[in-house]
Amino acid sequence: MDFYEKMNVEPLINASETYTNLGGSLMDERVLQAMREAGNHFVDMGKLLDQVCSRAAKLSGNEGAFVTTGAAGGVILSAAACICGKDEELLDRIPHLKDVVRKEILVFDGEFLDLIPYWKLIGLTGAVIRKVEPTVEAMLQAVDERTAAVFLFPATLYEKGIPTCEEIIPKLKEKGVTVVVDAAAQLPPPSNLWYYTKELGADLVIFSGGKHIRGPQCTGLIAGRRDLTESCRMAASPNPRIGRAFKTGKEELAGFITALELFVNEDPKKRFAQQESMLQRMQQILKRTDGVKTELIREGRLGTYQPLLLVTLPDGMTAEACNRFTRASKPAIDVGVYGPEFGMPENLIFLNAYNLKEGEDQIVAETVSRFVEESYKTKSSEA
Repeated sequence: MDFYEKMNVEPLINASETYTNLGGSLMDERVLQAMREAGNHFVDMGKLLDQVCSRAAKLSGNEGAFVTTGAAGGVILSAAACICGKDEELLDRIPHLKDVVRKEILVFDGEFLDLIPYWKLIGLTGAVIRKVEPTVEAMLQAVDERTAAVFLFPATLYEKGIPTCEEIIPKLKEKGVTVVVDAAAQLPPPSNLWYYTKELGADLVIFSGGKHIRGPQCTGLIAGRRDLTESCRMAASPNPRIGRAFKTGKEELAGFITALELFVNEDPKKRFAQQESMLQRMQQILKRTDGVKTELIREGRLGTYQPLLLVTLPDGMTAEACNRFTRASKPAIDVGVYGPEFGMPENLIFLNAYNLKEGEDQIVAETVSRFVEESYKTKSSEA
């Protein structure tokens, strides 16, 4: 009996995304081995953290880095660092910053804020979050002596109706403003690890460690200016400050840095080709299903470098109904359902091969095909 059987929880095939509510991604055996090895010994955690963060900075092409508990933890620690710097007295006082003048964090206003509520976590530091009209001019005018930083949230969906990072970051840096980019899901390609900081000029960038890096889901990376990443560490565990709750254990640190090394050294074109090949096999099966249309695209759901297979189901069949069917199948499968914010037809699903094991592509395609066939039978019997 394996662990999930013991817990009476059924595992599923993930043909959608590296969603947190599905467990992120699957770790490479080398990552799991590093975690097992780390778990066999005690260690000076400070020395381990020094080595892991130094290595993460080099691998990500940045001056400094700090490994924390997911991108959400990274948002909070980054906000603390932008307000307090390396002032220990201020770090000790968070979130009680009533008399501190320079504690405003600026964000663009717009509908996208409802899609990514993580910006609200900034407020846990005692920061004042100020929403600014979504134009370059308005943001530049909003900057004053109260401004600690500007936080940006890039993605093709999130940047609709607001200035992109490419448009706003250089302008903010001309004014000497600290800029933090929450790029949690903006991988692959690996070059994004340094794109926002080295090429655009942001001071910090934040990534999830448990999505496309394929580390432990409870890890995240803050990278950029060394003084700010050092401040993040000062605010974090084992110190009794706001980041005490964002504790990464020796096992998670070992797993994350191993996964990051594998991710950076992997050929992104090779992985893309492997995913594309699996999607093409699914496409061939689904093409034989009456009324189904397919399209292979070369961009991920949020604009990342990964292929997706778009599947248009016959009229009257919905993506939601398809996912209910596949989730109830044996084995259970989660297929991609676009949220309403994407403006996609209700009968469109997406299939992602990033988390699929060998042979699962056929199971996924055959199950979707079976949903269509059984839906036809149900309609026929009702008629």
